Amino acid sequence: MSIKSAETIQNMTDENVGHVQELIRGLRDSIEYHHEAAEKVEDDNVKQLFTEIVNERKTIVDTLSGMVAMNDESPVDDGSWLGTMRKCWTTFRAGLNAGDPTVILIEAERAEDTIMAKFKSVLPKAAGSQINDVLLQYFEKVKSGHDRVLALRNAYQAA
Repeated sequence: MSIKSAETIQNMTDENVGHVQELIRGLRDSIEYHHEAAEKVEDDNVKQLFTEIVNERKTIVDTLSGMVAMNDESPVDDGSWLGTMRKCWTTFRAGLNAGDPTVILIEAERAEDTIMAKFKSVLPKAAGSQINDVLLQYFEKVKSGHDRVLALRNAYQAA
């Protein structure tokens, strides 16, 4: 199943709609976090990475939201309180460390671990369902973002 065909998935179980909603909320946290972090960091490489992640995650959210809407539900349109706390913490740490990209990348990796954990929690519950392939493809995109943040963090720590 291609990701494009995700837009036509309907008749999901209420449980799977709930799982998709959970992922949307986590992805919204990720989008808000990376957007905020991109504004706080002065390093162009880090800023570019965060902007790319934001754009990828927005595309995923749009598609998952469409799936939820096709199942006669309203997709969640906000993040979680934990996501808000993470943004505040990063803003605080960035201020203390004068926008040091290493510090912001460490926090970004923690944010990436959180969205990865959400996917790892939902994927077994969606196994065998019509949305499983779509979620697996999106998990790979999220994992790729995580790996890019980790690689850049490691490069800055080694420098």
